[in-house]
Amino acid sequence: MFRFSSSTMLVALAGLAIATTSRHHVAAFSALKPPAGVTNEHIKANGAGVATVPAGSNSLFDPNEQGKLGGTNACLERVLKGSAYQFLAPVAASSKSSSGNVISKPPTGVNVLEAQHFLEDLDQDLPLNFAKPQAPATATVLGRQRIIGEDAPGDIQHIIMQLPEGMHYVEGQSISVIPPGQTDKGKPHKPRLYSIASTRYGDLLDGNTVSLCVRRAEFFDPATGKVDPEKAGICSKFLCNAQAGTQVQIAGPIGKTMLLPEDPATDIIMVATGTGIAPFRGFMHRLFMEQTVARHLFSAKAWLILGVPVTSGLLYPEEFAAMQDNVAAASGSAELEITYAISREMNNAHGGKYYVQDVLAERADELFDRLEKGAHIYFCGLKGMMPGILEALEKVAATKGVVWSDKLKELQKKGQWHVEVY
Repeated sequence: MFRFSSSTMLVALAGLAIATTSRHHVAAFSALKPPAGVTNEHIKANGAGVATVPAGSNSLFDPNEQGKLGGTNACLERVLKGSAYQFLAPVAASSKSSSGNVISKPPTGVNVLEAQHFLEDLDQDLPLNFAKPQAPATATVLGRQRIIGEDAPGDIQHIIMQLPEGMHYVEGQSISVIPPGQTDKGKPHKPRLYSIASTRYGDLLDGNTVSLCVRRAEFFDPATGKVDPEKAGICSKFLCNAQAGTQVQIAGPIGKTMLLPEDPATDIIMVATGTGIAPFRGFMHRLFMEQTVARHLFSAKAWLILGVPVTSGLLYPEEFAAMQDNVAAASGSAELEITYAISREMNNAHGGKYYVQDVLAERADELFDRLEKGAHIYFCGLKGMMPGILEALEKVAATKGVVWSDKLKELQKKGQWHVEVY
């Protein structure tokens, strides 16, 4: 297919789409390799994302002939028309030559490459429950790395796992992890659900890996104020201590709540606290990093609001900065704004700690305007984030003469309101 190349690309180290996570994070992934037949030079030259080969060489996959596009050149037409593309019924083979849907050449100045979009059809047939908790599948840890500073509270790890053959997912879905061992009653541990932090192509770009963003669950003894290691979270401790080669029992994928809008001209507002960034990392890699049709079609605004306690606790900031560089260097209409709410270092208008709900309140006019125009808003993080957010939105709505309970029902009915908290 034809695609536009960005002048500013994410440079991938060891074939990873997460390579900009800072020099401290590289060593843990140095043993990982790009997919067979793809060199690091290919990946570096094309901004990570989906592996590509030179124009005219379909040595890996021809999306037009082997994909679900039936030889109609619909891939090309999507790129050329962007958000104005009309999804048409497949053209019958006998009428392809006279359909008027075939475009024979790209516009002037386009860098032509054949992209291997081998998982784009997953949106048409959403993958669900490849494995169930009662009969889990086995994944293998390829690498992990702490992704917050040493002075940030707690421990958060980025973990990459190899999936069993045939297991796929889309952005916004989740998988379950069943920790090893048994409970005190001799029964298997219950599965723990984790939001997926990568795109369907995974950080290795081969469509066969998944990434998780996991906070180590810790219990602070109220008497001493110190962490009690005997009461650490069973599953998070297992994942955050896992070494390369560790086998992990998983189930899923599941989830339809947090999927991206079908219309690429739809604004998306993403509100996260801590590891709630996971699904939004997948969203943003798909829309601003990977060289897929989805990125080329996106013509709206993506706004990320991330809340963390301290600056060194920001998750994937170098990746997000690279995405903003990509947007700035591109000539399209897509926008990306990132707003950080660093609670222990920033103050709200009343002198208190600065949380994500304070951002929403300060930007209420824009927020409500975009929602009124059809924007989708997503929330992910600890369930404790929602009461403060809902209270803030109710207060803002009242100043606008809007009954928040009615507005919330309207957003939910229209599918614009997405919540995944734990």
